[in-house]
Amino acid sequence: MSLENKVALVAFLAFVLAGMFVLTLLQALEQRPSSRLRVRLRNALSGGRGERDRLRADHERARVNARRLLRRQAMGTLGYHLNRLEAIGSGHGPQILIIAGLVAAVLAVAGLLTGALPDPLWLRLPIMLAMPVLAVMFAYHRMETRFQKKFLEQLPDALDFIVRASQAGVPANHALRTVGEQYPEPLGLEFRRMGDSLLLGNDLQDVLDDAAVRVSLPDFSFFSVCLLLQRETGGPLSEALENLSTIIRARRDLRSKTRALTAEGRLSSLAMSVMPFILFGVTYALNPDNMKIMFTTSIGRLLLWIAAGMLAIGLLMIRKIANMKV
Repeated sequence: MSLENKVALVAFLAFVLAGMFVLTLLQALEQRPSSRLRVRLRNALSGGRGERDRLRADHERARVNARRLLRRQAMGTLGYHLNRLEAIGSGHGPQILIIAGLVAAVLAVAGLLTGALPDPLWLRLPIMLAMPVLAVMFAYHRMETRFQKKFLEQLPDALDFIVRASQAGVPANHALRTVGEQYPEPLGLEFRRMGDSLLLGNDLQDVLDDAAVRVSLPDFSFFSVCLLLQRETGGPLSEALENLSTIIRARRDLRSKTRALTAEGRLSSLAMSVMPFILFGVTYALNPDNMKIMFTTSIGRLLLWIAAGMLAIGLLMIRKIANMKV
């Protein structure tokens, strides 16, 4: 090894040893009691500022929701329906209904321009008016069904969370706010609204009554009654909520069993809805000239609309029979 290589190797080892010495010295300085104390104080001060900012944001959000609630209450029945739409649509219910109505209206106008609607004028106008209304009703029903299903799936776990918080000595108001922060929509959004209302000093009964009107579920009404009775009469809240959670889970299991028992009816409705289109496609492939009459003549288009209406009525009747309320 040449002299130059030996010097470079010694310099490299010297730099490595110097770096290790500096790192060891810094770690030793950080482990001193005074250094640890300064770090903890700095973290506590920064955490306090973060907590103050979070509380300020919560208060601002609560005030915004309170002002919106007052405006909705002044609207009367319209305000109630708007609150209900926001609840089942996770804050986007009115927008979803507007989009569904506009899409149906565009399709109705397109059907009128392309001649897909029946020729008599007295039939075209009712169909064009009924399509947006039916689309809005269908969208509302789908939102409500999805909201109820998700809410009831999350509610027993939320009750268990409140039970554990109650056993740990956490007040019900703080437990409701924590559930709103920890759980996703739709249950988290409703509990967050309740927590915001309680943060502004509103009475628990008024907050629960407003939430029960928005949610409109018997299981949530039972939960509201449990909280109010515990506040009025005292007693262990955890035991009542544990029993309620067990009942809600039993009702959910019963709904699942009912859905399994009525699966045959739903499959029958699906087969009935698909079979006419399959037969129509096969007939059109075998003899297209005869089937073109259904599209090129006014009587054929009228018969197609009558068949579609009868099929829709039959499917709705089967769905109504198969969907048992528990």
